[in-house]
Amino acid sequence: MTLEKLQSEMIQAMKNKNKTRKAVLSNIIDTVKKVAIDKNCRNNVPETLVDEVLLKYKKMVQEMIDTCPADR
Repeated sequence: MTLEKLQSEMIQAMKNKNKTRKAVLSNIIDTVKKVAIDKNCRNNVPETLVDEVLLKYKKMVQEMIDTCPADR
């Protein structure tokens, strides 16, 4: 996925007034930009970098789900 695609998804979430989706996408975009700055590719963010960050978020969310008690 590209950074532009993430940004367009966030804009669509804002238009639909979906605050939760917008907040998550905004957080992911911020993280992608920070990682891009660290790797000196801020102006040209490769898809692999975006995919790397998305995979990290997926693992983090899966860990949260797995550690959450069943009664929640």
